[in-house]
Amino acid sequence: MAEQISFTTRVRNVVSICSKDYKDFFVDYDYLICSKAFIHRPYYIVVADNDNYKHLTGIQSPLSPELFFEKCLNNTLTDGEINFIKKGQTENEVKGSVRRKISVLPLITSVFSQGTLVEEDYSKNRIRCSFAAGRAEYTLGFALASPNTKPMTLLKGKVIDNNKAKTIDLVLRRPSGSLLFNTIVFGDFDSLKEYHNLIKDMLSDNLLSTFEERDKQENLL
Repeated sequence: MAEQISFTTRVRNVVSICSKDYKDFFVDYDYLICSKAFIHRPYYIVVADNDNYKHLTGIQSPLSPELFFEKCLNNTLTDGEINFIKKGQTENEVKGSVRRKISVLPLITSVFSQGTLVEEDYSKNRIRCSFAAGRAEYTLGFALASPNTKPMTLLKGKVIDNNKAKTIDLVLRRPSGSLLFNTIVFGDFDSLKEYHNLIKDMLSDNLLSTFEERDKQENLL
């Protein structure tokens, strides 16, 4: 008979495994998001730090957010550094929230891909976000960290208003710490052309020259 592991150990295992993907996708890169759902801003830039991860998991811990993430990455987080005690909630309520979050935590690196809808000025119960990105399995909210945004909250299921939400049109990426975006993650030449005037000053020379060359060829047809 297989040995059953505790809920705390299972949570620890999941957040430790997922921290590597979170670093590779969110911490190591910044993203520029364009969508017709955005009215208050022409686009949003997502810049994640090490201290954003802990809040996404819903875990309570005496560790600082930075140290929590570091120990997840190093696989040195212990069961004793995790608890489910939160003011205003029962332990079972906190466990339920964590259970829902870790069930979709491995999926969040798909957030900027086909099928994602975004809603600006997202509001759900006590949650307030600049915008939220919803997929069938989860909703990821991004909070303002002026002038950019950062991943703030994770919900299970697509918990957005379909009357307000629209598809993502374009997602660009740059290495964290860089000034210019050099990679198209989602979208195509037509999408880049649509938003070109708004974002051209943030495009790398290679991306800008590729755009200009394709635009020139298109005009010759």
